[in-house]
Parts: sequence; structure tokens; C-alpha cells
Amino acid sequence: MIIKKHKNKNRYIVTNNVFVRDFTAYGIPAIDINQALNATDRDLLVDNSLENYSQKYPSIDNENIFHPNIVIISDGYGFREKQEILAKLPKHITIIAVNGALKEWRLVGEQAKLKRVIDYYLVNNPYPECKQYLPSRHRYYPKCISSIKTNPEFLRAYQGLKYIYSPTENEMYSGVNLHPGYRIDDYRNPVCAALGVSYRFKAQKILLFCCDSVFNYEKPTALQLENGLWEYPQHELCRKIIDANCYWLKTQKIEIADHSSGGKYDNASYIKNEDDIVEYFENE
Repeated sequence: MIIKKHKNKNRYIVTNNVFVRDFTAYGIPAIDINQALNATDRDLLVDNSLENYSQKYPSIDNENIFHPNIVIISDGYGFREKQEILAKLPKHITIIAVNGALKEWRLVGEQAKLKRVIDYYLVNNPYPECKQYLPSRHRYYPKCISSIKTNPEFLRAYQGLKYIYSPTENEMYSGVNLHPGYRIDDYRNPVCAALGVSYRFKAQKILLFCCDSVFNYEKPTALQLENGLWEYPQHELCRKIIDANCYWLKTQKIEIADHSSGGKYDNASYIKNEDDIVEYFENE
């Protein structure tokens, strides 16, 4: 692992030419030094930010929220079958859903044999494809935590309470600085954003649940994992960025565990057996 200290006083883990900032550092300006945006993306993010700001959504950084135990769930491999595990978790454990997890949530409604609420749905996709994450089989809308750069049509269609966060400013493109408050280093990845939000919620234990993008048969350019499943190189990079974020959380004595089907993390313990998930949160 390569850690570099920048002249802006931030520390960054360098993984595959991506700089992952120590977002736990106190008293240092939050600056993203990656150069990943083209002109078209920059224009889109400005337009999204201005439109979402005009809607006057409340900012999540104005809320004093404390959640010591958090599960971050995505719609990764086996999620439809595995989500019933979450119904067994004690009610004090907070669930943050990302990607298609809300759309695929089956623990609500009269037909659900087991029930469990999602505490927050987190989203930061700036493109129109974001609308595909809206629920279609149910009308359950938990509190939403959204990047101010999220697709505005998605937010207008979302029928629950909506909070906004501001991503960390990029040194090459600061975006639209609409309000003060803390910044979230999200790398336009909702799992990274959920980790950053969990830190702001003062989490002490975090579990990644089905946070993967793997599949069970070979496809062109796909890489095979040790468990026999496959993933694309861009998803391997996402996993490395998530792992670097986990490293910074570990420096703050925050425990990170993973129950997903992707490659293993260096900075998160792996929970293989479903029954051990409850035990993970119960052990001091």
C-alpha cells in the first residue's frame, strides 16, 4: 500500500492511479486530487447541482445523527435470497441501502413473511439511468441521502424524505459550492459514500453486505476470482477504492466486516457464515 502526503496537507492512498484521501483527518481542507472528469461530465454535474439546490432539500450535515452499528447493503450476488438474513438483526442496527437494493427489497408489504425496514437509501448517480433504482413492485421509500449531483429526475420521483450531501471538492473542478458543512469523499461510488456517511454517523462497527458486482460465468475481459466467480476490471478497481476507504476507517479503530461474494478486502474481516453476522454486532 502506497500512502502519499500531498502539499495540501492531506494523505492519500494510491491504488491503480486513484488517490483515496484520508477523510478522517481533522482540520484539513477536503480536496480530491483525482482527474477523472471530462467537460461533458462537468457540465452535467453543475446542472444537477443547481437544479437540486433549487429544490431546497435539507442537508444531512445539519442533522446530529448517531448510529454505532451499520450495515451497508447493495444488490450484489445472491442478494434476493440473502436479504432475509437482515430480518434477524436487532432493531438498533442501522441499514443503509445503495444501488438496486431498495428496488429489490422484499421485506416489506403484506406478502412479506419476514419484515425489516431500511433506514436510509443512499444515491449519487448523476445520469438518467439512476431512475432504474426507483421501486417498481412496492411503494416503500425510506429516508434518502443523496449527493447534490444526483440525477434530479430521480430525486423528484423519489417519494420519501430527502437529504443532500456535498461531495469533496476536486482541485481541478470545485463544482458549485452551495453551502458549508462536511464533505463526503464518494468517488461517485455509493458504497464509498455510505462509508463516509457512516463515519459521520459515528459508526463503530460496519458490515458490507452483498456489496459486489460479480457473476457466475465468464464474459469477455472479465477476471476470475478465487471463489470461481467473475468480475470486470472496473469493478476490481472499485473494490480497491472501497478497501482504501476501509483502511482509513480502521485507523480510527472502527471495525469493518464483509459478507459479499466479490474479492476479499485487505482491510475488512470476511464473514463467511450467515449466522455469524448477528454475532459480529453482539461481540464487544
